[in-house]
Amino acid sequence: MLGLTWRVLPGGRHGDWRSRLIAAAQIAVALIAAIAGLAMLTRSPMLFIAFSFGQGLMIAGTVLFVVVAIFAQRTMVGEEFAAGETIFREGDVSRHVYVIKSGFVEVLTRQADGAEQVVKRLGPGDHFGEMALLRGVPRNATVRAATAAEVFRMSASNFMALYTSLPDFQAQFNKTMAARLEELGPRQ
Repeated sequence: MLGLTWRVLPGGRHGDWRSRLIAAAQIAVALIAAIAGLAMLTRSPMLFIAFSFGQGLMIAGTVLFVVVAIFAQRTMVGEEFAAGETIFREGDVSRHVYVIKSGFVEVLTRQADGAEQVVKRLGPGDHFGEMALLRGVPRNATVRAATAAEVFRMSASNFMALYTSLPDFQAQFNKTMAARLEELGPRQ
């Protein structure tokens, strides 16, 4: 039973507090609905009382859901970078994931001789910064704006909440990360 629950609610096992709270709310709603159905079928006064108590918990759950929504409402914050401005450097600690709204950025890696080489150019709709976050390692490349660029920045906790709760989102990022690791070659 628990195996099925965690496949249906993947954020419950590995997610942050918001994912776990939402998973708990989903389980509570299912439990209250089951009590309501059982109360109507059996016409048991005790089950009707339990259902009434459950409705009170649903109100409390709604308040908690609003609190979660308030904390998560600024999931993505817009930032602007001038051409040539560094967004983050190779070796930095990973704190954010970025999605490009407009403009272009260059991904650079340091070569054995110390020179930086452009390995990729990303444009609108592309994302970067997730590899270090998902692997738990420092940034493996420097990213700088090739042109004036507008990006959306997402905190690590918000990214992980989406990553652990949305299987399609997770699959897309895993696919991109595998391709990027292959592009970087043996140094990673």
